[in-house]
Amino acid sequence: MAKIDKAEYQKRLDRITEIFSDMVVHADESARHRCPYRNRFDQCTAAISCRNQQPPRAAGEPAQCGHDGRFDYRSAWESDPSNYRRAKEKIEKIKGANRGRPGRGRKADA
Repeated sequence: MAKIDKAEYQKRLDRITEIFSDMVVHADESARHRCPYRNRFDQCTAAISCRNQQPPRAAGEPAQCGHDGRFDYRSAWESDPSNYRRAKEKIEKIKGANRGRPGRGRKADA
């Protein structure tokens, strides 16, 4: 097996980091004004209800995303308070079941 040149290895890692850093900067900027559930075909891929969803262009296709980038898309998400309550209750039930069991729950329990 050939010996790895540490300087060359670091050079390649630095190049990969540079490439990914540019991608992250672009993604962060896009996330400020583009709905994360909008795909490249302007279809809504959300499994949640959103007031920006528009009828599909053709039968059998997903709904169209009506977000135009001029507002904070997050305010369009609708939530059902009863779903939130049920989720919180389930989380508390799971936490309660794990209390007192070594290695479960919070770090203080370990």
